Amino acid sequence: AQAQAERSSNPIPTSVLMGAMLGSLARSVYAVGLLGNMLWTTALMNIVHLAPMSKAWKEGVCLVLTQLAWRIALLFAPWMSIQGDDDYAEQWGLVLSLMDEYDSEDVREGKPRRPLIVLANHTSFFDTVLGVAKLPVQVLWRCRTYMADHLFKMPVLSTLCKSVGHFPVHFASEEDGVFKVDTKKMEPVEKRVDNHLQGGGWLCFFPEGQVNKSPENILPFRFGGMKKALEYDARIVQMVFRGNEQVWPRKCQVGGFPGKVRYSMRPIAPDGARAFVQIARAEGAKEEVDMPDHAILAKRAQELMQEQYEALAEDKQGALSKLHGKLQKDNKKD
Repeated sequence: AQAQAERSSNPIPTSVLMGAMLGSLARSVYAVGLLGNMLWTTALMNIVHLAPMSKAWKEGVCLVLTQLAWRIALLFAPWMSIQGDDDYAEQWGLVLSLMDEYDSEDVREGKPRRPLIVLANHTSFFDTVLGVAKLPVQVLWRCRTYMADHLFKMPVLSTLCKSVGHFPVHFASEEDGVFKVDTKKMEPVEKRVDNHLQGGGWLCFFPEGQVNKSPENILPFRFGGMKKALEYDARIVQMVFRGNEQVWPRKCQVGGFPGKVRYSMRPIAPDGARAFVQIARAEGAKEEVDMPDHAILAKRAQELMQEQYEALAEDKQGALSKLHGKLQKDNKKD
């Protein structure tokens, strides 16, 4: 009775109620649009896989269809303010130009082509939606990623995962917070990953290995992806998002809430993962002397991702330019 009296004496402001109602309405509209687009997309994917094309072409077409569907869903959700860094397109143009140059050079010299790996921070399922929507088509076409195996069993999403050729991650336990993988089940998966990379494919994944409950602090990077980057001497870029968890909260099945999102892309190892580690070792940091290469790569890449994330804050408009200048200077040390 006392609690009811307190609530009645302190009613919720009308503006708060209206905001909550509009937020729920916006989310519902986005959910309907997203689901509708995914339904026609997955239907087309089934048709595409009947076409007389190579497996790689079928998967590429399905990825482009996914990008189109998610772009349309975002187009009709203007209450989500999504803004890329001013030089986002320019950065990708430079990276793609370099990759074309490197690929041609490797082919001339009879060397295997080194892949590109795209790393991203992970705070929400919206990271995947926005990442796919904003990646250049040339990058998306060649990229595949790792996804938890339970996603391959979900209605609609399972068709998408299988059609685009993503790789399932089989965990040894379903316990929350336990990320040890089933090594036996992962053996054939890793063979597929190797075949993809050796055939000129690229990878994109979330190196934190889980959805971050505290987005302001980038989690330590898991070593598996770092070892793969070093094995293939991959060139590495980082795509970082800020605000995704506001428009699509971590525990929500679907997002679409009003909010502001910013994103950027920065190359951190344009000359390859091994050169990146070599430069780091040359700096002679005491705490890194006895660390293996993959641990140094994980530590340094995490630190750069943290800087990139912080640079996306509204009160640091010039920070990304400064970070870009720093990265260019570091890469010239080689």
